[in-house]
Amino acid sequence: MKRYKSIALSLCVGIGLAGIATACNDDDTNYDNPSGETIIYNIAVANGGFTGAENIAGELDEESKTIQFVIPAETDIEAVRFTAKLSLGAKLDRETYDVSGGSTVIAVVNNENTAVYTAKFVMLDPKEKPVLTAIQCKDASGNIRTGFVSDVTGTVYLNCEESATAEPVSVTMLPRRTQYSFSNAEGGVISAENPGQMTLDFMGLTKTYDISFSGVPVFGGDFAEAVIYDHSAHEGSMIYGDYEAENTRWTQFDGEQLLVVSRQGGTNPKVLLWDEVAAGAPLDHMLDKTGIAGGTYEVSSGVLAHGHIYICNLTTGVSAEAPLKIYHWTDRDAACETVLDFAGSDAVKGRWGDNMSATIDEQGNGYLWLFDHAQGGLALRFKVEGFTAVSAEPETIIPPYSVAYYAAINPVVGEEGVYTLTSTYQRAILLVDQDLNVINMIDGKDGCDYPGTAETDARVVNFNGERYLLTTNCYGWSNRHAQTLRVYDVSAGLNTSLAFTNFSDTDRPVLWEYSLNGKNCSAFSANTGAAIGPDGKLRIMAAAPRAGFVLIEVGKKL
Repeated sequence: MKRYKSIALSLCVGIGLAGIATACNDDDTNYDNPSGETIIYNIAVANGGFTGAENIAGELDEESKTIQFVIPAETDIEAVRFTAKLSLGAKLDRETYDVSGGSTVIAVVNNENTAVYTAKFVMLDPKEKPVLTAIQCKDASGNIRTGFVSDVTGTVYLNCEESATAEPVSVTMLPRRTQYSFSNAEGGVISAENPGQMTLDFMGLTKTYDISFSGVPVFGGDFAEAVIYDHSAHEGSMIYGDYEAENTRWTQFDGEQLLVVSRQGGTNPKVLLWDEVAAGAPLDHMLDKTGIAGGTYEVSSGVLAHGHIYICNLTTGVSAEAPLKIYHWTDRDAACETVLDFAGSDAVKGRWGDNMSATIDEQGNGYLWLFDHAQGGLALRFKVEGFTAVSAEPETIIPPYSVAYYAAINPVVGEEGVYTLTSTYQRAILLVDQDLNVINMIDGKDGCDYPGTAETDARVVNFNGERYLLTTNCYGWSNRHAQTLRVYDVSAGLNTSLAFTNFSDTDRPVLWEYSLNGKNCSAFSANTGAAIGPDGKLRIMAAAPRAGFVLIEVGKKL
């Protein structure tokens, strides 16, 4: 005789890639439900979103037998899979469901009994640009060649080097419903003489790839042959004098200019040139200081934006008597111009100026950012137009995570509206949108000291087909590691968010590092910088108080 559990008990049904999963029982005993009950207790889409990894719960009305789902547009709506908690012994009638019509019927089957539910779907607007994940082509000789897609370089390598033509025979994209076209293909055949481009289109969001007939190139930088211009406390080097104490707490680099916001020996902001550092020339070019006055410190932090220079003061109690000021120079030889004189408000008090970031485009439009230093509970976003028109009042944004102590936001090059956000206090590397909503993060992991331990000013840079994450840590706070530049390879991912996820699941190996070997410091600040130089090589900067700065040049792997 079989034993029975109460008919009120339920069964966990998961419909996965391999088909329908079995019951989730407390033990290995095989139970039946003599009543044939057919109830859905809860249900969710198991393959929602861009990569099919999102679990999206449905709103269930058991009385009316209806279920409401709100799903991302990127979901594969022609093959939706569900995971559900059902009555004991029950199962869903199919593995996948086509919901492209906006609804579907879901049948719950238990022995001879069947219950029918109507699932309705509301689709959100698309957010993710499509990506090409795989391509195969037939060359002129009829051979099938497997290509390589680099989202870092934005290029499709067809692997048809010795062929005059290539005919795509298999194209795989995300999202699944993406359409594609070629700019220069007759009858679907691409010519090696003028391969043109391939454009993907998903509901109006597009992405374009250059087409190359070559095979897979050698990607990445040759860090083993890096050229180092060292003005740090690294063994055998001599620290740049402005960093010997804690009076230089913010350094910025744009590939050509190095902004040293120094108050060593007074108000002494400098802009040094890469060529000067590389040539061993005197490094003492002072900015015009006309009109700089006021604040706990007259200069504190600054940014570079397409050659333009911004510096702010430090105020520990922003008010009409102690305003937050921002100064601007069109270049390092230009006159100083005050572009902001902010007296604070009821909502904006406290200490400002320990950090400063810019998200400004080539036309000079965008934002200047400052983050609350002490508590990290508020961000100020000043709108900028034409480089010099700065809004008199900021927008205030409350970050979802506390980001006090030398916070920095940096654009992810090549991904519009995506930024890294870091601070010494948070000890996590956040990926955010323009309103500081978190897209993804790299946080702490057992057995991995980095990234995320007192590292700040993290940024993502693309170079020669690889994607790198750069960080520099401070020496202080809960961290007792000397200031060190670290480079991580985060190329594995169709975009930076997916790359963060993939990297977080690894042991997070350091690709390359260089110690600035500074002393313990109560100013928990450290900065990075990166750009592609005019010779096509990667230029990197790292700096920290009581540690100095270093410039590094990395060529392409051969």
